[in-house]
Amino acid sequence: MNQLPVNLRMWRSAILLAFGILVVLVGYVYLYNDGLTALAWSQAVAGTAALMIGISFALSGIGYWWDFLDARVGYRKYYGLVGYYFALLHSVMLLFIFPNRYWYGFFENFFTPNIILGLIAMTILTMMAIVSNNWAMRRLGPIHWRQLLRLGYLAYALLIVRALYIEGGNWLAWLRSFDGLPPPRLIVSICAAAVIIFRGSVFISKKARAARAQTLASQPAPASAENKTPAADMHQGGESNQ
Repeated sequence: MNQLPVNLRMWRSAILLAFGILVVLVGYVYLYNDGLTALAWSQAVAGTAALMIGISFALSGIGYWWDFLDARVGYRKYYGLVGYYFALLHSVMLLFIFPNRYWYGFFENFFTPNIILGLIAMTILTMMAIVSNNWAMRRLGPIHWRQLLRLGYLAYALLIVRALYIEGGNWLAWLRSFDGLPPPRLIVSICAAAVIIFRGSVFISKKARAARAQTLASQPAPASAENKTPAADMHQGGESNQ
């Protein structure tokens, strides 16, 4: 039996993981909302997008600190792209769920934090999806290519801020009462914030290691037996003649 090519296996793994997450989130929003409305489906799709992108980002940090998921580091691109496609699907769903805000009234609401933050984040994620290939890496060069991809953490942070703007009141109400299940977007936002903090720990660790290496490199090497100073040779010679 012929095995699938590596890239197809990675796509299959990413799609299966995404639909597994979607099933869990659909069940959660069903319990949270006491039913499945179009908005509930949209919340599940948005959560799947955020968690898939978060897993893609987190794999870099996991590979840095530990080695038990090294075989999965190569899946980052596919997890991230599947997450991006779910984010696009969520954006399209919003056009039909809230047409007065995102379709007919788009320009009237353009300068609201809801739309501005979402557009900036989706623009960054779209750019990342476009350049996530070997051709773009060769054209841009590895350094600039990685710098562009790191903008994804900015997009991720903007989506957290957007979620806080949209549902911050509901979050505070739940945190005061702990009545019922926590809001789905709150859980997803906490996971997203944890991914950003985790990535920050990698950045700090790399900077600290580079600083230590630079300090060690700048220290003079200790004199060896083969590199004694003339004064030391004369001193030892004088002692041997006494």
